[in-house]
Amino acid sequence: MQIVATRTFILTLIFLLCSYIYLTANSTIPQSITIKEAPTLMITLEEQKALNQLNELRIGAGLVPLTVNKNLQQAARNHAKYLIVNDKIGHYEDHKLSSYSGQYGSDRSIRTGYQTPLIIENVSSNSLGYEDSIDGLMAAIYHRFGFLDFHIDEIGIGVDQNLIQKDKTAFVYDMGSKSLVELCRNRKSTSKIYNSNHIDKVCADPKQTVTKEDFFEAVFAHKYRNKQVVIYPFNGQEDIPPAFYDELPDPLPNHSVSGFPISISFNEARVQSLRMISFRLFDQRQQEITDTLVYDHKCDPNQQLKKYEFALFPLKRLEWNSTYYAQAVYELDGIIRKTEWHFHTKRFSKPFHQVNDRQESYRIVENEPTIFYFPPRHRQDVLGDLQYPSLLDIDFIDKNTIKLVANGTASSQITLEVGEHELVLDIKSRN
Repeated sequence: MQIVATRTFILTLIFLLCSYIYLTANSTIPQSITIKEAPTLMITLEEQKALNQLNELRIGAGLVPLTVNKNLQQAARNHAKYLIVNDKIGHYEDHKLSSYSGQYGSDRSIRTGYQTPLIIENVSSNSLGYEDSIDGLMAAIYHRFGFLDFHIDEIGIGVDQNLIQKDKTAFVYDMGSKSLVELCRNRKSTSKIYNSNHIDKVCADPKQTVTKEDFFEAVFAHKYRNKQVVIYPFNGQEDIPPAFYDELPDPLPNHSVSGFPISISFNEARVQSLRMISFRLFDQRQQEITDTLVYDHKCDPNQQLKKYEFALFPLKRLEWNSTYYAQAVYELDGIIRKTEWHFHTKRFSKPFHQVNDRQESYRIVENEPTIFYFPPRHRQDVLGDLQYPSLLDIDFIDKNTIKLVANGTASSQITLEVGEHELVLDIKSRN
């Protein structure tokens, strides 16, 4: 199964004196390939496991876990249903179509009773399950910062699946802030006040305004509960995907495949001034990987990163089953500091082969999974559609790696074309 092809990302920035409140929507779009039937999802269980997985990542990164908000959950479920019923992707809804529940995530949340339109919405389409969905969104840098936002502390997750075409799924994540909800719920006056001390569009009621002081107090309430510095992957994290593919807007438009991005962000509630001095990545031999790009809010080509967010992009994909070391040196509130950490990419317990030559022969055993990795020869080198005999069962681990299982033996060798490569397979009985 091809896990991720391209991703669509749309960011709407709500300028309310500060640029850190935003609505974001992210979607994964499948690549057309020959695949086996996708599994049937247990919807409620997928929603719960997605919450557990996301909270595990947030806690590991030093952020407060998210609790379920029933209004956000209903909004997320409504949108997931709309996407499946109408065979759509993304965050936009057309009021002319069935199961319409609001044009954007903010509209859908208000309709279900949420007190503020200031939410973050992530959407993953056609993922195999919750792990696939979250892994894909965390691999894309703009999506990742939505999940690792400092001000959110509650979430609603909605999952749906087309039971006829089971590979069509929708995972919707709507995230918000309890303190902003309470701020809007406790406002007694709904008369609109126009002066420099009040701002509007914070609450669901369009007539309602809040003072700047109350707004900033609500926003910063949860930020003070989070760490000063958040890194990802976090220190000691395992099973990191080694590659990043496509995202819209695309931070690396000239690359179809590159390395998993590394990020560091700073909690503005705990920072007065910041200057990044260096941001570097090293392989497991402690050799620096120099073919990288570092983005901040000034040089990000899509202007999506916020003031205290930094991303390092390895321009070549990382290796499977390898340890990497990251180092950031920066001046924080006038003091030079250094943060160092390490992480490990995914490893396989099954036989693993790196295919370097255009034609290679392998002996595989019936019904035993074997992993084949095709290192990209250039920045556009990803696998396309595969046609394969019914004797073989193939899953895409990523766009350069497949898992192959032979469902029986063959009297002669089988040749499988994979991109520019030919695998000559000698299938033996496991007995």
